[in-house]
Amino acid sequence: HIIGSAFLAVEMGCARCHDAPGGEVMQEDLFSLAAMLKRAAEKVPATSSVPVAPERLAQMAITVSLKPGTAVKPSWPFAELLTEESLAAAADTPDTRARLAALITSPSNARFARVIANRLWAHNLGNGLVDDLDDWAGETPSHHELLDWLARQLVLNDYKIEQVARLIVSSHTYGRGPAAADSPGASASEESLYASRPPRRITAEQLVDSLAVACGKPFDVEPMNIDVDTSRRQTLSLNLGPVTRAWQFTALGNELERASLSLPFAQHQVSLMQAFGWQGERQKPITWRETAPNALQPAIMANGVAVKRASQLSDASGLTAAAMRQQPVESFIDELFLRILSRRQTDQEREQSVAIVGPGYDSRLLPPDRVTIHEPEQRPVGVSWSNHVTPEANQAKLELARIAAQGDPPSGRLAADWRERAEDLVWTLFNTPEFIVTP
Repeated sequence: HIIGSAFLAVEMGCARCHDAPGGEVMQEDLFSLAAMLKRAAEKVPATSSVPVAPERLAQMAITVSLKPGTAVKPSWPFAELLTEESLAAAADTPDTRARLAALITSPSNARFARVIANRLWAHNLGNGLVDDLDDWAGETPSHHELLDWLARQLVLNDYKIEQVARLIVSSHTYGRGPAAADSPGASASEESLYASRPPRRITAEQLVDSLAVACGKPFDVEPMNIDVDTSRRQTLSLNLGPVTRAWQFTALGNELERASLSLPFAQHQVSLMQAFGWQGERQKPITWRETAPNALQPAIMANGVAVKRASQLSDASGLTAAAMRQQPVESFIDELFLRILSRRQTDQEREQSVAIVGPGYDSRLLPPDRVTIHEPEQRPVGVSWSNHVTPEANQAKLELARIAAQGDPPSGRLAADWRERAEDLVWTLFNTPEFIVTP
């Protein structure tokens, strides 16, 4: 199902239980593809059927062409997408999974290249040249020649998507940018013809990664593992290791809902991503997330620990390093704007910012005899699956949650009053709507 929709824009969900209405996709198509992945015949499970009397199927306008228990052999179900030469060349590959990969990415399979090019275009311009990214049945591209050209570029560049992405983002179409709200280009019809580019909010993962890059702090979260002493069988527990980028997070819920199995430091980052549409558990292929604004998003940006920690000028912060450099206050403000908003400040913003961090700027650095090193609190350790049912384990995680909520200890090398005002400015920039929208 995922391979069909993601790589070929063929929706195969119906074929799980019956042929798709209209004969676009048959049950055998889905199960023969599954067999290629399995490298063996795939039996139709008992759950893959329609639980109604046979005489009622005609009334429902669907056909169940495979009975439960039928063994379907591995075979490529989309012969119309490839030339006979390509099909014959791949037939010599004994490993059916390798054969599947070769057929999908064959240069003669123009469908694959066009589907990926369409996804790249939609990602950067807001909507695809083919409107439905997952199912092209009955769909017509708005710009045939452009889609074909992008697909050829993808093939010529050995399927390196960054090459095609570079062509898109360096084009005049992308460079037009969002239209002003009162301009003709702001209409939906104009945007559908790419006369302007609609503003696009960054993804949940991009938001969390951007906070880390802007403040210069590493992710300070627990490894994605509740079984640190490997007391469970490998089949029952996964160790996903330490997190260095947002895509490495996973769902933190546990079926037992026990505090002792929580990951308090990771939870703050996950909660922020969830507010912006991230899902830790993926039971079906997802192309589009919910992007509509909601009240939780500004609330968690303003009050959540993830943004609070990014705003804190601790000793490990790149923003603290910027504050320690000998430079005019205007240069320091310029560096904050470049790090957080990727642009220089306007004259009005400079005036407002200088009013915040200008007073006391020249005396912000404390002399060595007044520097105080604030050590982080000692974090409880030793909680694992083997001892999580004890009262001590719950208490340890509650203490860890308290420490996580405090954020990072402040740098003792900066005057406290000036540092707090600088943190207010940083927090304000992170909470600017511009921060969560692509340039």
